[in-house]
Order: sequence, then C-alpha cells, then structure tokens
Amino acid sequence: MTGNEIRRRFLDFFKERGHLIQPSAPLSIDDPALLFIIAGMVPFKAFFLGKKRPPASRLASCQVCFRTNDLEKVGQTPHHHTLFEMLGNFSLGDYFKEEACAWGWEFVTKELGLKEKNLWITIFREDEETHRIWKKIGIAPSKILKKGEEDNFWSLGEVGLCGPDTEIFFDRGQSFGCARSDCEPGCGCSRWVELWNLVFMQFNRDKLGRFSPLPSKNIDTGMGLERTASVLQGVEDDYQTDLFSPILDWLKNLLPQKIYEEKSFRTICDHLRALTFLLGEEILPSNVGRGYVVRRILRRAHRLGRKLGLEDPFLYQGVSTVVKLMEEPYPHLKKKQGQIASVIKAEEENFRDTLSRGMRILDALIGNLKAKGKKLIPPRDVFRLYDTYGFPIELTAEIALEEGLAIDKKATELLLAEQKKWGREDFRKKRQDMRQFTASTHLTRLKEQMGRVEFKGYEALRLETTLVGIIKKKSLAKELNQGEEGELILKSTPFYPEGGGQIGDQGLIFTSNSRAQVVDTQKMDEELILHRVKMLKGTLKKGEEVVAEVDKPRRKAISRAHTATHLLQAVLREILGTTVKQSGSLVDEDRLRFDFTYFSAITRHELRKITLLLNEKIREVLPVMVEETTLDEAHQRGAIALFEPKYKERVRLVNIGEFSKEVCGGTHLSNLGEMGLVKIISETSIASGVRRIEALVGEKALKQGEEKENLLKTIATKLGTSEDGILTRLQEKEERLQNQDRELKRWQEKSVNLKITKMLEEAEEIGGVKVVSGKWDNLSAEMLREVAEKLKAKLKKGIVVLASVSPNKAFLVAASTQESLSADKIIREVSRLAGGSGGGRWDFAQGGTSESLKVS
Repeated sequence: MTGNEIRRRFLDFFKERGHLIQPSAPLSIDDPALLFIIAGMVPFKAFFLGKKRPPASRLASCQVCFRTNDLEKVGQTPHHHTLFEMLGNFSLGDYFKEEACAWGWEFVTKELGLKEKNLWITIFREDEETHRIWKKIGIAPSKILKKGEEDNFWSLGEVGLCGPDTEIFFDRGQSFGCARSDCEPGCGCSRWVELWNLVFMQFNRDKLGRFSPLPSKNIDTGMGLERTASVLQGVEDDYQTDLFSPILDWLKNLLPQKIYEEKSFRTICDHLRALTFLLGEEILPSNVGRGYVVRRILRRAHRLGRKLGLEDPFLYQGVSTVVKLMEEPYPHLKKKQGQIASVIKAEEENFRDTLSRGMRILDALIGNLKAKGKKLIPPRDVFRLYDTYGFPIELTAEIALEEGLAIDKKATELLLAEQKKWGREDFRKKRQDMRQFTASTHLTRLKEQMGRVEFKGYEALRLETTLVGIIKKKSLAKELNQGEEGELILKSTPFYPEGGGQIGDQGLIFTSNSRAQVVDTQKMDEELILHRVKMLKGTLKKGEEVVAEVDKPRRKAISRAHTATHLLQAVLREILGTTVKQSGSLVDEDRLRFDFTYFSAITRHELRKITLLLNEKIREVLPVMVEETTLDEAHQRGAIALFEPKYKERVRLVNIGEFSKEVCGGTHLSNLGEMGLVKIISETSIASGVRRIEALVGEKALKQGEEKENLLKTIATKLGTSEDGILTRLQEKEERLQNQDRELKRWQEKSVNLKITKMLEEAEEIGGVKVVSGKWDNLSAEMLREVAEKLKAKLKKGIVVLASVSPNKAFLVAASTQESLSADKIIREVSRLAGGSGGGRWDFAQGGTSESLKVS
C-alpha cells in the first residue's frame, strides 16, 4: 500500500464517521511557544484550550510536522525525521475512549489489513477503563501492557491539559529484536513499531499537581505516516518506503562514485524533503528564528554531500524529485518549485567557500589534537572558526563527534556572549543622540504627568499646541533661550518621529516672539515624541502655547520616497517572485534604500524590467489609499505586515490601487503621479541571501538624469564626437593604445633579450652555483617573471634575482634550479633588506617593496 493510499484511506475512514477533514496547516504556526508545528494537534490547540470555537466537534487531518529536537538521530535510525506527516482524528467534547479505541482497531485491522497477532497495546497503569475497552474489543489481556507515566500519560506542560494515553504497536518478529529478556513494546529496538498514539484529554493539572476533571473530554490521536508505510510495505527502514525511495535513488545516481554511507544518504534525503516544504512556505534561510533552522539543515545536508564527493551545489537538483513525489497531496509545491530550487542553490553557493575554508582549518586542528592525544577542541578555536571564518558552531560540534572529539559548548557560548557584550557597549558609546534620555527619571516622571503625545501629522502639517516639556543638557528645564539647543515635548504634534525606516520631520516651533528650528524628531518608548531644536530667536517657556509647523517640501519628498519603497517591493515580488521580503529600509528626502531577501544576483535584464515597471505604475497614476483596520483583516486582504509583533490591534493599511497592500505607519502620497520618477542607482549584495537597492525619487531622480546627460555632453566634446559616437570613439582609442602597448612590448623584448645574453656572460659563480642578477626601470611584472624563467632555463645549476624599479615601488623575483637553494628563502631575505616582503615556491618566488631607493 503506497503512502498516498494510506493517507487517503485514513481521511476517508474518518470522514465516513462524521469528521470534518482539515487541510495541513502551515508549518510556521502563530504560537509564541513554538517555531514550527511539531504535532498533529498543534493547529487545534486553541480549540482544546477553549480559546476558539472549532468548526466541528469531530476533526481529522494529515498534518505536515517539523521537529529538530532529535536532529542528531536523523539518519542514525530508520524512523527519525525532521519533517514527517501525522495522521490524526480529534474529538472536542464529542466521543471519547470507547469510540477512539474501536475505530483505531478497526482501521489498522480492516482498512490497513494488519494481522491481529502482530498487534500489541500499551496503556497507562492506572487506566482500568481503557483496559476494559481493549478487552471488550477482543484483545487478549496478555497483549495489553500497563506502563508508567513517562510512557503512557500525556500532558501539555507541567500545568494544564493532560490525560492517559494508549498506543498500538506492531511486532515485526523476534528476528528484529534486541534479544533482551525484557524486550517488549516501547523497548526501542527495531522489533516494535509504534503505529498510533491515542490521547485521552480528561484532566486539568494545577500548580500543586492536583488533577480535576475537564468539563468536556477530548480525543487527540497521532499516527506517523512514514512508520505506517514501512510496516505495510514490508521494509524495516522508513527511507526504503515509496515516501523516500525516489529521493534516495536520485541521490545515489548523482554520486561520482559508488559509496555506501547509509547515515549520510538518509540525512540528505530527510533534509531535502524538509527544505522543500519549508521553502515552499517561504520560510527563508537567515541567522535568526525559523530562518536559522532552515539554514542549519541546508548546510548540514550540503556538508554531507561534500563527504560523498559532491563538491558543487547539488541539493537544488533534487527539488523536482521531492515535488513530483509529494505534489498529489501538496500541489502548492509545484507552483513554488523554481523558487525553492533557486534559493537552495544560492545558499549552497554562498556556503561552499565558507565550508572549504573552515574545513581546511578544522582538519588541521583535529589532526594536531589527535596527534597530541587530546579529546576536546579548545573553545577559543571553536569561537575563532565561527567569528573569523563564519563556520557554524553546530557544524564544528558534529564534525568533532564524527572524529571522536568534543567541544565545550558552554565555554564557547560564554565567549560569544562576551563578544556581544563588548559589541553592544561599543555601539552604545558611539550613539550620542536623544535616545539616551529614555531611561532618565525626569522623562519617567514627565510621562506619568502627561501620558502619550498625540501625533496629528497625518491630517495637518501646522498645528497650534502646548509646550509641555523642555530638556536642556540632559535635564528638564523651564525655558530654552536664543542660541541654546535642546529637546521639546508638545501635547500634540504634526512632526513625524523617525520610525519604520522613515527619517524624522524637520521644521519650526514658534510663538509671536520666539522661534526654534526643529532639526530632528524621535519617539521614546512609543509614548513621547521629542523634537530636537536650535533656538533661533527669543525664549520658549514650558506651558506656553506654540505653533508647530513641519517643513512641507521636505515631508513631501520623504513621502515620495516612502510610497516608492512600497511600490518597489510590489514590483520586486511581481518580477522576482514572492520570496522577496523586506529586511530593512531607509526613507530619506527623495532617496530610498531597500534591503530584501533574494538568493541570487539580479541580472541587468531583470533590473531593467524592475525600473520599467516602477515607472509604468507611476504613469498609471494609481491612487494611494490609507485606511484603518485590524491586523487580521489586513492579512485576509493579502497585505504585507513586516513588524507584526510591534503592531497594535488597529493598524494603518496603505493600498496602492490593487497592486500593493502594506501595513505601515509612515507618511505617503495621495497618488503615484505625485512621485514623478524613480531611478535605481545601485543594486548590491549586503549579506548571504540579502540584497540592497538604492534609488532616487522625484526631483533628485530628475537632477541625476540631467547631471548624467551633461556629463555625456562634456565627454563627447572632449572626444570630438556626438553623444551617440562616444562608444565608437573610445573603442578606436582603446585599439590605438593596445597597438602601442604591443609595439612597446616588442621593443622591450628585444632590449631584454640583449640584456639576458650579457647577464649570463657576466654571471658570478659561487661554490659551483651561478648567480644572475639584474635591474630594469618600469618593466612589467609579467615580463620580469618571463625573464627570470628564461634565465633559469639556461642555467644547469644557479639562482636568478631580478628587480623592476619605479619611483614609488619595486617588484622583485627569484628563481632557482636547486631545492637546496630555495627561491622562497632568497626572496624573503632580499625583500626584507629592501623594506618589503615576499614568498613563493622553492623554484620561483616574488616580492615587493615601497622603498624603491633601497633596490640597487
């Protein structure tokens, strides 16, 4: 029976018994306690806890799960996986033990056709009710084993939902056993396969460990599809089932030579399958959270491939095999296949150099430690590999284990913590701005007195308000006088404080007798807005009425850039795919910087398409509409929300027609026509899987175009041609220069050949070894090397030392015919005497110095 058929039969079986079939939920579950879905019941946790109402009282699903708690066991055993499918049926206050056990037995014996003689049951030792139910079904008492709390009692945590459980085991037979006298279900050997776990949620446990019955009793069951398939397909190893064998065959066919390395085969197959699902949900590699887990398993699999002889990126080639295998139950993978493969390939390419460099250092380190009989890699070396060469600590630990060594993880983590501490302290020392006031007792008191500053800058750029606080020289003050600098706090303000990548507003705060220039605006603790000012005239006093006026042209320029970042992200996702996600931005006056996730270089053709689409949308004059809604509603409408944990219950949704929807608190235009023009000025990689686009907007984009046009006109005039003829004229000049270089080289070669003959004639002989030396002015390094090789070829036993001298530097070479007269040692000493350095092989070496006068 195939894996697909088992899955289908399970869901059909419970559908016939009144269960509502639920699709597999996304692996990246919205649960602060979990990074991923680790069990079939996790998507229904809120139903079991009574926080949400279920769509039905009977549910069933085949849930894709992902775990890394036993990562080191993946590949070592036939049944451990990171990604697996969990079949489950659930009752929420509906049926209980009797139906759960009866249906479980019916499914495994009738639907799956397993023989009753091979099935065993385990129960919680105090659960007499379940014992009676199994006996009633017809199970012999000798095949119902009572176990302790660690084996057959489930709990959500130390406090909360809990209850006994019962498990159905399959007996493969004595030949698969461990031969121990106490070998029985739960032993851990290959004989016993845990097919199905049925959990009876019937108690709530309090902090004192006391149990109280739940008002409604629930059922939560879990049957691992991979293990069940191994039993039904008559194989001992999950990786030999049809759920894995095509991936295994693909991998073996890819190997440059036949190698039997079962653990590596299993691990690579498991990790590739997991990566396909994780990346299919656009959980992209990064250095934090879920992305870090993705990066870690990808690098693990790539390293194991290197051990099998696969030097180049290879994992991405197997994505199509995984997709073909899994697309029937999970059709979304087919749509994402190209993106998944490109992300994996780019990540492999990025890691390849790190791995090669790190492995050379680690191999040498391990060799030295083994030679000395040591078993621990010093924490400083583990830290250096990570800090200097980017070699993951987990990878060092794995390789050490394979070599019979270990690392001291706690000591290494202390070194990491120490480095971060110094980094933070250095960062704090360098930041000398108004944020240092946040923790002051003065501000705390001020916040208690006046509460939140009301921001009114969406509706108005000029506002009559009250000056409620003044900070001067890090202390609260009652007034600020002409020529002084400080921070002002207003009861309400039109000034936008820096946030979400957008810089703070500038402008004026004034009365009829005084005027302050606002040079920056910052937010403190989401409550206070501080206006950094320079007093231009008069005195501002706490408590007086003032006018706050934002610099309107500057705000407009910033809004153009901010709306342009939204437009740019939508365009990037349209052209490059939905793996593009913002990872940072800077919104300035008619200028923007946009960092985003993408795992390969953007081609010139793609960049041109991006620029064209940006400006096409501007010409369409799409409306920019801002509305207030809930975060859930924004999600349902397909909006992008970058900083979800920071959002409040009500959020601002910025819509650019139907082309872009983003949750954002920044300031924006009313339509794209106001943007005028967007010009991309650079596109670069700033980190593994992260790229940066910088662009100009509006007037700055126009000015840059004018400046380039003027530059072209100047170049054309200098070259004596039209703008269209610049390239042709440059090619002509380049060709003339190349001809002149070739002619010069011919004359140099003639001169050099004449000098070679003379040098050989004048060579000194010391102890039977001929020594040839010489010096040229401004001879190219390439030609100097050629001369040294020619001279060496004419010597049976000798050394050659040559120099090419220019006003600010000298290039040195040495060549030798004898290994005992090492050119490497000679050039090192000659370079040292000349105030420089050098090195190379015993037969040829080179060096240099900036002190050319020392070369004679």
